[in-house]
Amino acid sequence: MRIRSIFLMTALAGFVLTGCTDDDTPEGFTTLEISATQQTFSEGDGTVPVTFRASQPFSNDVEFTYEVTGTAVAGEDYESLSGRVLLAAGSQEVIQNIILIDNDEVAPSKEMTINITGLSGMVDGSYNFGLPSSAVTLTITDNDSFAYENGILVLNEGNFFAGNASVSFISEDLANTSNAIFAENNDMPLGDVAQSMAFHEDLAYIIVNNSQKIEVVNRYTFESVATIATGLLNPRYMAFSNGKGYVSNWGDGADVLDDFVAVIDLSTYSVERTFSVPEGPEWVLANADYVYVAHQGGFGQNNIVTIINTSTNTVDSPITVANRPNSMQIADGYLWVLSGGNPSWTGDETAGQLDKIDLVSNTVLETLEFAQTEHPGFLSVDKDTLYYLMDGNIFSIDVTDASLPAAAIISGVAFYDMTVNNGMLYGVDAKDFASNGSLEIYDLASNSLSSSLEVSVIPGAVYFNGSFEF
Repeated sequence: MRIRSIFLMTALAGFVLTGCTDDDTPEGFTTLEISATQQTFSEGDGTVPVTFRASQPFSNDVEFTYEVTGTAVAGEDYESLSGRVLLAAGSQEVIQNIILIDNDEVAPSKEMTINITGLSGMVDGSYNFGLPSSAVTLTITDNDSFAYENGILVLNEGNFFAGNASVSFISEDLANTSNAIFAENNDMPLGDVAQSMAFHEDLAYIIVNNSQKIEVVNRYTFESVATIATGLLNPRYMAFSNGKGYVSNWGDGADVLDDFVAVIDLSTYSVERTFSVPEGPEWVLANADYVYVAHQGGFGQNNIVTIINTSTNTVDSPITVANRPNSMQIADGYLWVLSGGNPSWTGDETAGQLDKIDLVSNTVLETLEFAQTEHPGFLSVDKDTLYYLMDGNIFSIDVTDASLPAAAIISGVAFYDMTVNNGMLYGVDAKDFASNGSLEIYDLASNSLSSSLEVSVIPGAVYFNGSFEF
C-alpha cells in the first residue's frame, strides 16, 4: 500500500458572534472555533478528531451546527455526519469524530471543509450572533494502488509461431514476480512474438510482431483498451510525437521495397497513414518534432537513420552512420547512435561505430570506431554515462570521453537485451530459448550482480512502471 501526498489548505478563523476577536471580545460575547490536530489523513487512519471550541462556557447544553462541503463524499469517503455536535453545560470544547472509510478503490485525494453555521439551544446572557466564519479544511489521501504500479516490466518474446508471448511484472522490492499478466487480466493470450513495448500517458502499447498487431493496455492494470490489428506488417518499435504514434514495420521480409513507418491515431487506435522508408527500420526514438528511425536492415543490412518531421509530416534527408545501427539514446543534448557493423556471416564484416549527432542540424559531430571484429549493441544511458554490450561484456563511456573504453566493467554475461536505470543495470538472459529466462540485476556502484529473477520464455526487453498520477 502507498500513501500519495497532496498539498493541504487549512482555513482556521475565530468567529465572534458580534464580529470581535478573543483579544477585544467584550464581556458576554463568545468566540467559536474549529480545529484539527493535523490537516492530512490517510483513508486508513480510521478516526479523525475535530475540535469545536467556545471561548467561554455556557450554563446549559448547546449544539454547534455545521455543514460539510468539498470533494469528499459522505458514505464513500467518510461515514455520514449529523451536522450537529453537543457542547455540554460548563464545557468549552467538544470533539466530533470523523470516521474515514478505507476501501480498495484507487482514487485521488479528497478534501472536506467543515464550516460552523451557528449555535442551537438556550443560552443565558445577551448574545448577538453574527455570520459564522470558522472552518477547517482536511484532505483524505488514498492508500491504495493499482496492481502494476512501481515495478519492473519484462517483455517476453515467447517462441516463434508458439503464441506464448507474455509480460512479467516484478515488484519494486523484487519480492514478487507475476508472469503472464496480460493473459491473467484479459483471459486471452498476448500473441506470437512480443517485440517491444512503448508508453504514452497511462497506456502501454505492446508490439506483437508475428501476430501483426499492437495490444493497447492500461499500464497499471494491464486491462485491454484496444487492439490495432490492421495496417501493420512485421511491426518492430514505437515512439510518440505530437500526439501520434510512429511504428517501424519491416513489411514482407522478402521485399526490400515495402518497409514503412505507420502513423497511429491515438484516439481511434488505427493507422492513419504510412511513410515509405528504406529497408530494415528498427529502433524508433522521438525528440520534439522529430522521430528518428534506425535502419538495422531487417533481413539485410543498412546504415542510415531516417528523420520524420512530425510537425510537417515529411521525411527529411537521412543521417548516414555505420552498418546496422541497432540502438539510440539521447544524452547531454545529443543523439547517440550505436551501430553493430556487419557480422562476419555476411561475408562483408565491418566495424561497429558510435556516432554523436546534433539534434538541431541532424548532422554527425563525432564518431568513435570499433575494431572490424567488434560488434556492439544495446546502447543504454544513465545520466551522462552510456553503456553497451559487446562479446558478453558490459562497457561504459562518459559522454565527454574522446575514445572508447579499453576495459569492460562487467564480464561474462549472456544478455539478450539490457537497459540501465538509476544506477542499476538490468539484463535479460534467454537461457536455452525454450525454457524460462531470467532478469539479472547489477549494481553499477560495485559492478556486481545483486539479483537474479526467473521470468518467462525468451525475455527480450525491460521497462519500468512508476506511480499512477491522477
